[in-house]
Amino acid sequence: MSDTQRLAPAGSDGLLPLLDKHVLVCCGTGGVGKTTISASLALLAAKRGKRVLVLTIDPARRLADALGVADLPDEPTPIPVSELAGIPPISGELTALMLDVKSTWDRAIRRFAPDQETADRIQGHRFYRKITEGISGSQEYSAMLRLCDVAEDDDYDLVVVDTPPSRHALEFLDAPRRVSDVLEEGVLRWLIAPSFSTAWAGLRIFGKGGAALFQIFERFTGSDVLTGLSEFVTQFSTVFGELRSRAERVDALLRRPETAFLLVTQPTGNALGEADAFVGQLEDEGLPFGGFVVNRVHWSGPESPADAPPRGPSGFPRKPPPGIDAAAYERMIERTWDLHGTYSAWAEHDRRVLAALRERFGGEIPYQQVPDILLELHDLKSLGMIHPYLV
Repeated sequence: MSDTQRLAPAGSDGLLPLLDKHVLVCCGTGGVGKTTISASLALLAAKRGKRVLVLTIDPARRLADALGVADLPDEPTPIPVSELAGIPPISGELTALMLDVKSTWDRAIRRFAPDQETADRIQGHRFYRKITEGISGSQEYSAMLRLCDVAEDDDYDLVVVDTPPSRHALEFLDAPRRVSDVLEEGVLRWLIAPSFSTAWAGLRIFGKGGAALFQIFERFTGSDVLTGLSEFVTQFSTVFGELRSRAERVDALLRRPETAFLLVTQPTGNALGEADAFVGQLEDEGLPFGGFVVNRVHWSGPESPADAPPRGPSGFPRKPPPGIDAAAYERMIERTWDLHGTYSAWAEHDRRVLAALRERFGGEIPYQQVPDILLELHDLKSLGMIHPYLV
């Protein structure tokens, strides 16, 4: 990370400048509340008059739950934000889409195949499912295809991308490249250029070991693997060039100033390492970094547990309320102080993690802290509860 890039509170505007971008990619490991933050930012942009699409790549239905809708299909679905009680009139528009991997691949094949007959042959081939579902990163690759469509659509001012949960925050970027490598440089691409007979002749140099390998393949598939694979790749090659072209267009899109990457994290022990790796990889890739959201922060009134009031009945009525036994009342007070101590310890831990982030990154990269809200955020109104902490 360069010395000029430093972590700082986002100030009076919070993360609002990010809502003026065209593409906002929310990254983070699983379980940090990334979908909730993505949906809340999308709603905030709609409140500010933007035409917003929030695209989730998470196969779970967390986005539908957060938006308070029964289901989200693989097509842009308007969310009726103007009808919400208790929310001021919203001049913008909010649309949501939950990625379906197979539908996205099917749509691309139908669009790029030279004719319907070729598209039908590709989609009907037994290897098609293995390619679209079995290759590691296929989900993210299809997300790139869909992002290309919606980002180039003039219907949206802002596209918020809720990336899938992963062990590493930027796995979303690496996965499509792995798929491209398989298609372009792996055995599939190798089989496109030579004829099947030449390919088989080349394999003979491996001798009996190679023949035994493909006999094992045939035993598990019940068919001639090489013949079927060669047939499929020959058909698939008719759309491969366009698929690669669109991946390159998305790669260029993600590097533009109109795009920003946002890291959603939690104040856990590995938050500093995760942030370091995230910012470092973005710099290495030449990708624009927008800031952090540190989610689920435990806050308490005192600056540290040492500043807390002394343990005891202070602050509680001396006499128990009517109908409560004095001994039970004392146990309730004791239990309350136990909970207070536990929460204060959590808050102190979070303060130390946030202090380490500030010390590491300094003072220019915007970040916002969102408290640990012990509520189920299951509709747009509850999502709006987060907005004061984002701005």
